[in-house]
Formats: sequence, C-alpha cells, structure tokens
Amino acid sequence: MRRLLLLVVALLVLAAPAAAEAKSIKIYVLRGEALTSVKRQAADGPEAAIKVLLQGITAAERKKGYGSAIPNGVTLTSAEVDDEQVEVELSTNFAAADVSYLARVAQIVYTVTGATDAEEVEIRGRTFTRADFAPPEEYAAPKPPTKKPVAPRDPKAVQTKLAQLGYLPEDAITGKWDYRSQQAVLAFQSWEGLERDGIVGEMTVQRLDSAGRPLATDRTGDGKQVEINRGRSAVLLIEAGRVVRVIHTSTGVGNNSTDMGTPAGTFKVTRKVEQAWSVPFKSWFDHAVYWATGLAIYGATDVPAGPASHGGARVPMPEVQAIFDFVEVGTPVRVV
Repeated sequence: MRRLLLLVVALLVLAAPAAAEAKSIKIYVLRGEALTSVKRQAADGPEAAIKVLLQGITAAERKKGYGSAIPNGVTLTSAEVDDEQVEVELSTNFAAADVSYLARVAQIVYTVTGATDAEEVEIRGRTFTRADFAPPEEYAAPKPPTKKPVAPRDPKAVQTKLAQLGYLPEDAITGKWDYRSQQAVLAFQSWEGLERDGIVGEMTVQRLDSAGRPLATDRTGDGKQVEINRGRSAVLLIEAGRVVRVIHTSTGVGNNSTDMGTPAGTFKVTRKVEQAWSVPFKSWFDHAVYWATGLAIYGATDVPAGPASHGGARVPMPEVQAIFDFVEVGTPVRVV
C-alpha cells in the first residue's frame, strides 16, 4: 500500500506544471532625471517583468541614488500579448496627472520591450515605443518667457544693487528690466525670506538697502565650489570661500527623496554637456553640469519660485552659461 501511495505521489509530481524558471532581467528605473536599469529575477513574459518593476526600489538601490516615478500602490490588472505589442492595464493611480507621468510610462515601455520581443506597448489606449522617447533630430534651446515682467521705478538702481550683492553680473546693469533681472529678484527674495513674487515691492526695496552678500555654508578652501541651497532656491558660485554669484534655482519636487528629489550631500562635477537629453522626461537640458548620475544644473525655459524639477537644479537660461563656464570636472558641489 505504501509503495502504491509513493507511486501516486511521484506521478502527481511529474504531471504538475513546472514552475516558471526565473531569469535575470533589466527593469528600468530613475537615477536623477535619467532612465537607467537594475537587474532583478523574474519569470518569462511581460506580466512578471511589470510586477517586479511595481515592487519598487530596494533600500540598497536607494542608497545608490535610484528612484522611481511610479506611485506606491500601483498594481497590474493585465498584460496581454498580441504579436509584437503588449497591452498593459494598470490600476487607476498609475494615471495620476503630474510632472512624472511620462517618466513612469517610459519605465513600463523600456521594461516590457527589454524583457520580451515586443516593440510596442499600449497604455491607456495609446501605443508607445522606445522611439517615442528619443531626442528630436534638431536641438531646440529652451527660451525664456516672453511676458514682460513688472519693472521697478528705477530699474538701473535696482540692477546695480543686485549686482553689488552678487545676484547679477555687471554687464546686466542696463536700465532695461528683463527676465534675467526678475529672476535675480526672485533669488534675492528667496535668500532673504521674503515673499517670492519677483516684484520689487516696498519690502524688497527696504531689504535691498540693508542686505549683505550671501554666505556659503562652507567658506573654507582656496578653489572654486558650488552650493545648491534647496531651502533658499539658490545656486551659489563660490571662489576662495566668497560667494561671487547667486542664481535662482528650482530643485526637485521629491525634496530629499531619490524619487524626483534633490538629495543632500557632497559631490563633484562629473561631466559637462552642452545639449543633454532626458529620456524619461523628453526634455533638453541646456549646458548641463552633472554632479551625480542623472542630476544636473541646467538651463530651463522658466524657473518657478519653488521646487518643480524632477531632481536636477533648473536655472534661468540667461545664467546657465555663467555656471557652465565657472565649473570644471571635479569642482566640488554641496547640496544643502
């Protein structure tokens, strides 16, 4: 009897479907404002790959600067394969309309097409391929807003004071109030703790009369260094411990998180790229100065008063060249 039972068990084991064998695949995540990959174990097929992606970033990966644009709690409803296309259905929270939507789509598209033979991925009724995230054939530099800013009573006097404090270069003292001047006012207001509206009102005028040049967190050393002050929305260019320029910036919406945030720390400039392309966010970074993988200071079309980037430090187009020329590969960068 016992032999018969053992024989039945053996036959049942042989008849049972074999568990899908896991293999090493790439899932696509963010590192700063760049798309990159990490290796995970998953069974064959798009469903398994997406489920692994939706598990999120591990603690070890976060320590290395990896993040994700996909909100916590997103689940996979189905992943149907039709020839060379995969139709993906996800829970409704995947479709949250914010600055990270394109990036989360890119994560799904690159993960699915990397783990399968599919070239197309349909998400929410729209078909995507990797080509959708490629840079345009021609570079188009970001352009500052054309709307004329509100000018103060004496533009030249205000520009002169801003230049004395490091918020404008001397050649920007023109007497004509422009976007560059307005952004300098925003930087001043941010640093001084005033309302950030870019308008030279009574409080701003009074503070201009009494303010001093900003001080860096680290005033030691003889060489050049850069400080990105997230709380005060300012990039400081420092030479021999003295702040030589103060430039308005907008850092990551994710604050200190690796999920589209601007983590604090001490870094060095790793590379300079005049025309950099961000795959997941489909945007040009003008005169990008990278201080960490995927994180850069770069020129943007507009720089709002608060955090709005996907992790990097946006600066006004009229100022980005000054930063690009100031630094070299190896220049220290401190994010506070």
